[in-house]
Amino acid sequence: MNLRHPRHELRQRGAARVSIVWMISVIVLFFVALFVAYIGFDEAAQAKEQARIAQAAAEAADTRQTAEAAAVTRISTATGWYDPQYPVPHTNVEQLTASLDDLKATFSDMGKDIGTLQAALPLIKDAYNARGREIATLKDANEQLTSEKQSMETSLREAITAKDAQISDLQKQVADAGNNAQQKQSELEQQVAAIRKQRDDLDQQIRSLRGEGEEERRRFGQEKQTWEARTQAMGKSLAFLKEPEAADGEVLAVSKNLSMAWIDIGATNRLQRGTRFRVVSGRPGSREVKAWAEVSRVEPSRAEVLISELADRFDPVVPGDKVYNPLYDPRGDRKAVLAGRFSVPYDEGRLKTLLQRMGIELQDQLQLDTDYLIVGAEMFTDEEGNPLEEPLHPSEMPIYKDAEARGVQIVPLKDLRSYFKF
Repeated sequence: MNLRHPRHELRQRGAARVSIVWMISVIVLFFVALFVAYIGFDEAAQAKEQARIAQAAAEAADTRQTAEAAAVTRISTATGWYDPQYPVPHTNVEQLTASLDDLKATFSDMGKDIGTLQAALPLIKDAYNARGREIATLKDANEQLTSEKQSMETSLREAITAKDAQISDLQKQVADAGNNAQQKQSELEQQVAAIRKQRDDLDQQIRSLRGEGEEERRRFGQEKQTWEARTQAMGKSLAFLKEPEAADGEVLAVSKNLSMAWIDIGATNRLQRGTRFRVVSGRPGSREVKAWAEVSRVEPSRAEVLISELADRFDPVVPGDKVYNPLYDPRGDRKAVLAGRFSVPYDEGRLKTLLQRMGIELQDQLQLDTDYLIVGAEMFTDEEGNPLEEPLHPSEMPIYKDAEARGVQIVPLKDLRSYFKF
């Protein structure tokens, strides 16, 4: 039997309690240490993960910065306006804006709303293409003008060459003319001697012709009688040129609104379109011209005329009025010769057509059966086409004087213009 002292048991119990307390404290401290260690390890892992994330972000930022720097470099290099001394080129925005404003001022098609190169470049491209087309057009025109200039220069050189050849030929002709003049002088001296001989011969012929003069006078008297008979016959054939007492025709009907009328002569009377008549009142003794009538349409027995130049609107043309044309003749054939200058619309070709329609045959020169001479304007060239120093009036031409001597009726062109129109 083991008997213990109560105090000793108490000490044992106290020691046991202390051991348990220490054990519990140790366990608590262990768990505290374990918790602190766990907490420290978790924070280290988090710090390490954050460091990794930060490093990845920094690398991504470096990559983006490098890419952005490369993009900025490419943009600045393509755009310009940068300082090449900087490692990374940066475009000067102020210079870019100023240059864009200059472009707006240069290209008038750009509006004020154009604020970027992206918007400006298409307009610049269009303007450049338009300017290129314009330059191409101007280039083609320049090439054409250059070709024309070369052609003109070639023609000018050819003309100068031809002129030089002509001058050389003329100089040769002048030299030949001088030689010919000397030869001509010698020939003329020989001709003078021959003429003197002819003079002696002519003296003998004159004496012989004096005997023949009487015979010629008798022959001339016979021709004079023949000429007087022909003159009387021509006077009868051209009596129509003197204003006859009887009218050429009469007005049948009048249209006042249309200024048109009908007369009683037509194609069977050799009437042609364009013939003009004086209209005189049908009252006996009337001679004043009331109006003019121009033939506009011809039928077999009547003709349509246009009324113009009415003298008195209160005295209009009425049926029964008479029409006169001193050059109009519905009967015999006649022959005429032209003298002087005739120009459009009364040139020789159209006059010939008009005269043929009137039954008048045009001759090249005066003949025995010529009825009259139609006189035109004054001439500026002779019969061979050489220019005259002063205009030649037809009345000064030999054919005019010959017509007067033969008794041929002379008709001025103004009479044809008054009574006939083409």
